[in-house]
Amino acid sequence: MRRSLALFAALATLGCAPYSAPAGRIEYKSPGRYVETLSSGGLERKYILRIPKQFDGKSPMPVVVVLHGWTSDAASAEAYTRMGDESDKEGFIAVFPEGLGGKGFLGWNAGFIDLSGQKQDDVAYISGLLDKVQTEVAVDPKRIYIAGHSNGAFLANYAASKLSKRIAAFASVAGTVGTPLSKNDVKNIPDPVAPVSALLIHGKQDPMVWYGEQVKALLMGVSAHDSAKWWSDRDGCSASPKTTTSSDGNVITDIYSGGKAGTEVELVSIVNGMHDWPGGITRNGDETKTGVNAADLIWAFFKAHPKGN
Repeated sequence: MRRSLALFAALATLGCAPYSAPAGRIEYKSPGRYVETLSSGGLERKYILRIPKQFDGKSPMPVVVVLHGWTSDAASAEAYTRMGDESDKEGFIAVFPEGLGGKGFLGWNAGFIDLSGQKQDDVAYISGLLDKVQTEVAVDPKRIYIAGHSNGAFLANYAASKLSKRIAAFASVAGTVGTPLSKNDVKNIPDPVAPVSALLIHGKQDPMVWYGEQVKALLMGVSAHDSAKWWSDRDGCSASPKTTTSSDGNVITDIYSGGKAGTEVELVSIVNGMHDWPGGITRNGDETKTGVNAADLIWAFFKAHPKGN
């Protein structure tokens, strides 16, 4: 998906010399863009690390892991989600891992569905990636986040649950918490052992991953509302959401508040939304018809939801 967008993200590395840290401390990397690898499951896995100019080599910063959709890759996600730009603008560390699979068809093993076809443990990959990043940059352990699109959103849900003691909040764009095994049975992600705030963004017209209601989709997963309710129930949030609608009627926001350790679950439903990343880059150029900027929404949500006690 959006392979041509890799050109937008082929950015020159901006200064790779490490800081001279005080005695007894790690030598952290300087601000810039790094293409690196990590050994996981017997494979060398690629990822992109973005360290914003605001990093001073001392103060810990938030980190956001951004997971691309099926058929995309790390560099494309860096561009089409605009989360690379968001990192520079807002001052957080951004990490763009890369999935596995055949050329042009990279994907993720999200537990309930494996679109990589490799049967690798992608949660272990993300966990190891976070471990490595924490040796390269000062990371605030209370502000570790995951965001994903499509198949990457499936993994964001799955990883947030499996790594719930570590992840403060996650964002799912066009995702789901599970897929039906039969008419009366659903294969969901496992229950988290700690509360995690969740932001779910989904277009009502999505033809690829089912939002719910009337529109059919290629993947008939758990609906957007049921996915939000799944997380709100496990976080101990309010039974019913507070609902607001934008002035033009195109964006409906349901907020389940009052969760354990200050967690919240927010569902942003976009009436004219399709499968694209809202406010990102599509094959046809900038996505503007929704009037939603997912990168801004996600960072605002993350900033407001550090890990509770």
